[in-house]
Amino acid sequence: MIEFTGRRTGRILRVPVCLHHVGGDTLIFTERPWRFNFTGGAPVTVTHRGLVRRGRALLLEATPAEGGSAFRAALDDGASPFELGLKVPRGYVPSDAELAEIARSLIRVDYEA
Repeated sequence: MIEFTGRRTGRILRVPVCLHHVGGDTLIFTERPWRFNFTGGAPVTVTHRGLVRRGRALLLEATPAEGGSAFRAALDDGASPFELGLKVPRGYVPSDAELAEIARSLIRVDYEA
């Protein structure tokens, strides 16, 4: 669960998300409109497996190739296509080219020390 303040409404928003560890970064893959709250970065509270951590989240400007590489790394690390929001037949493993074609935004979460 990620908790943040809406950029336009000022309301506290809580969104269930899947966190993925890719190359030392904690990433969220999404195309939902709430992602724009993290343009330029914003403070967040992340609750994961009962542990509450504060930090900053940033919407990354990733190329399709970079996004595809992040997808592949998350899949190789054990994430299921469902967790990444991919609609593929059960057991199907998308190719690198197919992953690069998928339009998903990446949000990086940096935790406070």
